[in-house]
Amino acid sequence: MTLTRREVLGAVGIAAGSCALSSCAMEGIGSFQDGIRKPVFPWRYAELDPDITAHKAYSNYKKGHCMYAAFTSVTSQLADKYGEPYRSFPVNMMIYGAGGVAGWGSLCGSINGSAALVGLFVKKEDEIKQLVNELFLWYQQNELPQYVPQKPDLNIKIAKSVSRSVLCHVSCTRWCKVSGHKAYTKAQKERCKRLSADTAKKTVEILNAHFASRFSAARKHNEKTKQCMSCHTKGSELQNTRGKMSCNSCHSSLADEHI
Repeated sequence: MTLTRREVLGAVGIAAGSCALSSCAMEGIGSFQDGIRKPVFPWRYAELDPDITAHKAYSNYKKGHCMYAAFTSVTSQLADKYGEPYRSFPVNMMIYGAGGVAGWGSLCGSINGSAALVGLFVKKEDEIKQLVNELFLWYQQNELPQYVPQKPDLNIKIAKSVSRSVLCHVSCTRWCKVSGHKAYTKAQKERCKRLSADTAKKTVEILNAHFASRFSAARKHNEKTKQCMSCHTKGSELQNTRGKMSCNSCHSSLADEHI
């Protein structure tokens, strides 16, 4: 069937008009130009309750593990509030972050998903870095998990540990040593559920503060990491490495000739 120019323009007009009457017209969705929706970025954020967010992350863990839990704890609430585009976000993509990205033990999925949230809502790169820095330093410096669900999936006492790293491999191993539990057990999974809840809660606290113009970075690198950075990172004499993790979490011993 061949459409005339008038019929094509009429169809585009109807589509644009129906979109204007639907959720497409909402702020943060985008606008139509030449019949194509132009997305608005970053997406709109609304202040959320950190405790509700923690509960949602804990509950969502069983659907897609740590990264999925942290990410959907926020987007599901905004989907309830705003509808689209949050409702259509392909959240199942976040499953890849489980176990430090497909089980590789690299970046912990809970902070991976949380950093993605910061990037979704915050426009300026320097502000994204400030917020993520605060989150990651909190993660590697604090005894976690702190969250205790009212109705835990596994009702046992969960030990706390300080990861001194943002890597799943290190974080999980340190917890296993402190707790006496092995990896790939129900106890370790329960720990990671609660850790995801803690991380989602902290992320919302940071985002709430940022959008209320009251965020202030509260955490700094430890002294040993600062010493390492003074020689090895950008702008230093050697400038032969990249990273912000606590250096002595892995580099526990150095050669005798090292300064």
